Amino acid sequence: AVRVLYDPVYEGQSALAYYRDRLGYRLVLREAKASEFVKQNGTLMFEGKIQNVGWGKIFNKKSVKVILKSKSNGFVSNAVLTNIDPYDWQPAEVGPNGAMPDSRATNTDAWRDLNFSIDMDAFGEVTPGDYDIYLKINDPKEQSANKRCIRFANKGNSWNADLGANLIGSTTVL
Repeated sequence: AVRVLYDPVYEGQSALAYYRDRLGYRLVLREAKASEFVKQNGTLMFEGKIQNVGWGKIFNKKSVKVILKSKSNGFVSNAVLTNIDPYDWQPAEVGPNGAMPDSRATNTDAWRDLNFSIDMDAFGEVTPGDYDIYLKINDPKEQSANKRCIRFANKGNSWNADLGANLIGSTTVL
């Protein structure tokens, strides 16, 4: 017998919806804490947790870049490459006796680190003000700006199609 886990996210939906959402990898940002303030010549710090609620692993090489976008004038910084390896974002382990992997948000053992620190000068000339922080994940060999970027499965409006990136926080540059 296979043990099935109850997931309240799928209340009233068919099993097909659950399976559809688990094929391949599916990334959900679980925690996000960015530097509240950062000096122009300082270091932007970010600590977060991400969960792959899908059953698949990320196999192909992916680059993970950070972009700052001004909340006031629309300025977009350089995209700065991090040393984050999305291959580390493995799905939850298969349970005992062949039970399905526990991909519920309550399974904090399946949350993976999403941490980086970036010297502000890497972003280019960033003037003081309030900025949104975006994470862009895509194939490093991709030539077009936003093709095949990975969109997080979080609810809400965190996806920016123009940047091909996910909103993960905000900061104030001093």
